[in-house]
Amino acid sequence: MKKLIFTIAACFMAVVASAQPMGRPMGGGRPMGGGRAPMGAMGGMQKPFYEMESDSIANARIQDVAGRLDLTEKQYDKIVKLYAQEFEELCRNLQMSVREYQMMANGGFNRGMQAAPNTNVQFNTAEAKKTYDQIIAKFDKRYKKALQDEQYALWKEMPGTTLDNKFSSILQHVQENTQSRF
Repeated sequence: MKKLIFTIAACFMAVVASAQPMGRPMGGGRPMGGGRAPMGAMGGMQKPFYEMESDSIANARIQDVAGRLDLTEKQYDKIVKLYAQEFEELCRNLQMSVREYQMMANGGFNRGMQAAPNTNVQFNTAEAKKTYDQIIAKFDKRYKKALQDEQYALWKEMPGTTLDNKFSSILQHVQENTQSRF
């Protein structure tokens, strides 16, 4: 008798579980608190634009110079990884600066109080460039460690290999791809 009740209960639970829609929580699919559902893996959240671009940009840049630098396979992989990390870190920091500017220009945290946009706020380009240069210097040390002295000297001479002279174009790219949430 106990086996029969247990079997019926297990079957009932299996039917109830299979009746729930896949990938949605019970209760209508909205998270508790009534806010917008976070875009998780099942919800189709995309990575930030710079994470989606970094690998292809790094591969293209390093592939262009790999023959001239006579990189080993291990060096090639290391330099591609470093270049992608550098691009992502630069973009992430610039995006934080852009979002901070957007927040302040749109009234800051007083948005819920119908604050007027603040037209006196200026984007702090000098501070963003300072952080940018610090990241460039940090990765420059890593490139120097990953390459031999002759390779590193060539690396520094080649146009397009380093991101140090691309501040304004990367900043513009980040601004174009950063939607205001404020």
